[in-house]
Amino acid sequence: MITILGVAHVFDIKQRVKSEIISRNPAVVAVELDRGRYAALKSGSRDDGNAPLIYRAMALIQKRIADEYGVMAGSEMLVAVEAAGELGAAVALIDLPAQEVFNRLMRTMSIKEKIYLIFGVIAGLFASKEKIEKEIDSYQKNEDRYMAVLEENMPSVTRILIDERNVHMARNIRELEERYGSVVAVVGDGHVGGLIKEMEGSDLEVIRLRDIKDTPQETGDEYRVSFRVG
Repeated sequence: MITILGVAHVFDIKQRVKSEIISRNPAVVAVELDRGRYAALKSGSRDDGNAPLIYRAMALIQKRIADEYGVMAGSEMLVAVEAAGELGAAVALIDLPAQEVFNRLMRTMSIKEKIYLIFGVIAGLFASKEKIEKEIDSYQKNEDRYMAVLEENMPSVTRILIDERNVHMARNIRELEERYGSVVAVVGDGHVGGLIKEMEGSDLEVIRLRDIKDTPQETGDEYRVSFRVG
């Protein structure tokens, strides 16, 4: 059994993430991290001076937005690891090495894509909380159209940052299920749609960011916000 839990680095959803994991008692918790990113999150270090400039700028955007919501960017991943520890479950880091991904991205992108990305980073640095909420709402209402526009304007970004990582993570998640039997995979919500397609035919339970972000935790009667695929 595989549960995919869609999250975002910038919202205060730690307790919901932990609750969803604990309630399922998986044998392994998989997180969208590589060793370097996990070590940096765990230590609170932001030592990314050797990373590409765009990578550092995107990390700065995440931190600025997270600060507006009063959280630490990536805290939902740490709480997922914490939940695994409480359950005695294994932890798996399922993502590709971030720095290698961004280095390859910068070598592959066209000039046009780099211009789009630079303007996007600049806009992100100055986006208001209201603008961020509006963009997220737009994405959630029409995810396929949003991704199609991204692919049209930035095909290298779509392929390297999203599609190839989806393939890699989906393979890791399937292997974990075969080995352990039950997996909760905590990933950025933007990867969920692609992972569903990559794991078509698998027994999946899917929980999206909109479910745990907008709906308060309930007690008493059983409450489920997930849907099943397959």
